[in-house]
Amino acid sequence: MRSLLSLLIFLICVVFSVKISAQNLNNSHIAFTVPEKDLLPESIAYDSIKNEFYIGSTRKGKIIKVLKDGSHEDFILSKKEGLWMVIGIKADSKRRHLWVCSSGGDNLEGYTLKDDKEGRPAGIFKFDLDTKKLIKKYVLNDKGAVHFFNDLVITKKGDVYITHMFSDQALYKISNGDDQLVKISSLDGIQYPNGITMSYDESKLYIAHSGGISVMDLSSKKLKLLPVPDGVKIAKRESIDGLCFYKNSLIGIQPDINTVQQFELDQSGLKIKKTKPLEVNHPMMNNPTTGTIINDKFYYVANAQFGSFNEDGTLFPLEKLYEVCILQLSLKNKYYE
Repeated sequence: MRSLLSLLIFLICVVFSVKISAQNLNNSHIAFTVPEKDLLPESIAYDSIKNEFYIGSTRKGKIIKVLKDGSHEDFILSKKEGLWMVIGIKADSKRRHLWVCSSGGDNLEGYTLKDDKEGRPAGIFKFDLDTKKLIKKYVLNDKGAVHFFNDLVITKKGDVYITHMFSDQALYKISNGDDQLVKISSLDGIQYPNGITMSYDESKLYIAHSGGISVMDLSSKKLKLLPVPDGVKIAKRESIDGLCFYKNSLIGIQPDINTVQQFELDQSGLKIKKTKPLEVNHPMMNNPTTGTIINDKFYYVANAQFGSFNEDGTLFPLEKLYEVCILQLSLKNKYYE
């Protein structure tokens, strides 16, 4: 009887441990932290020439720079040049530009505009990485229209593709040549376009949205939803925010389920063959958002803390917030090659 009871207890422990391990992975390491607890950061970018990171704040409407020694400083001050919430950002190290998606919204301290009355403004801001000066901004601000530029990707020749959502689900482009903001697709059938990335040969754009991930052939502008294996959930609650391309796969962050996942593509790049969770419920996660890949390592914002507001709209006091945490996840020789 005792041996049977021991066996039963052992089996229960095994089942319980398998269940726990399936819900949690801890492969990431803390790359660095930023002590400004109330940044509510959505985005991170990297300058490969100076080895410096940039982090955008939705709360303060500013951008900070993290230097090689781990120290940080304000790169663009709060609301300077008309910045609203800082959403997606990318560094074009070659041309020395920092591209910024910025949009109005309640996260921004002091923001009072109402979508149903004044509408919501949004813009793309191009800053000089070396001088911090604004080079140009491209703004949409139509009364009654709710604009929101979400994320962007930069091609090798310096063209920029941007996702836009709310009043108009659309894809915009700023060409390096004519330097004008142009809507190139209405993204029919897509709701809430979010993270965007590009295949290495730059023939395809991948766009995360509330219904999954869609791929656009840039030569034809045709858009299709990526099929996924049975049981894989990447829509609605499991939808993806930040999206990066890596060795014929996609690295996606699913904020609502605290997950970083890798999606292996087939040879055509038009179908997801299999998936593998890389990080699940890391202790530092509190609404992970976006990331960037540097030398086979994925650096990402672990704790945007977007849910840290009281019912009256005020932000939690600082003692209830945490330092901004950037996690680092090694991709090399671990997953799909």
